[in-house]
Amino acid sequence: MIRAVIIDDEVKSRKLLRNMVNNYCPEIEIVEMADSVESGVSAIKKTKPDLVFLDIQMPDGTGFDLLEKIGNMQPEIIFTTAFDQYAIQAIHLSVLDYLLKPINVDDLKTAVEKVNTKFTEQNEKQTVNQSLKVLLENSNALAKNKKIGLSTQNGISFVLIKDIIMCKAEGNYSVIYLAGKQKQEIVSRTLKEFEDMLTEFNFFRVHRTYLINLDHIKEYSRTNQSSDYDGDGGSVIMNNNTHVPVSRDRRKHLLERFSKPF
Repeated sequence: MIRAVIIDDEVKSRKLLRNMVNNYCPEIEIVEMADSVESGVSAIKKTKPDLVFLDIQMPDGTGFDLLEKIGNMQPEIIFTTAFDQYAIQAIHLSVLDYLLKPINVDDLKTAVEKVNTKFTEQNEKQTVNQSLKVLLENSNALAKNKKIGLSTQNGISFVLIKDIIMCKAEGNYSVIYLAGKQKQEIVSRTLKEFEDMLTEFNFFRVHRTYLINLDHIKEYSRTNQSSDYDGDGGSVIMNNNTHVPVSRDRRKHLLERFSKPF
């Protein structure tokens, strides 16, 4: 159901349009009627309609004045007026349609059909976007259950990506910190190689020496509380209570990541 407001200073015109909508446009529900720019603004703010049937010439201003007053709260607009000189201005404002009084039933039905089509397309787009979002979330969840092989002195150790808390560079080697394990894995791969492999799994390079799993962050401090003094961008505390420095050039990017769900 499309919720609509009628704004017209003439009582007869408001009632006539309401009756026409009720009789010929069952998909439209008239939730409020107003007789001026001021009362129209109040009606729109109160009901937040999907559609407004808007007269142009009213005692306290014009329909164009009303559109300026409601700002970003922009429902679909169908202008209704007896003066066709406003048509060009209405077209420039990209309103949905323009009905001349006396309103013809067929013209009204055509205008409402445009509204229906637009809302149907918007709903379909939202449905598709929601489906894609769910698919992406499910895909990410499955991805985090993937394993990675770590080449160690004793062979290859397979660990869940989600269990990797962080990686620390040690020359051409990397030290891997794992959830639930006191002992770290030392792997003959550079930190850059791990960064290339793990960035898509919510890992972030906070420092030239550290790559962390954002899922294991517990706290961020604007001051460097780690034992590594090379961290002018503050530090993060991981779930294993390790303090990791953040370099100054990476702080802005890290805080941007914090401003979104991760």
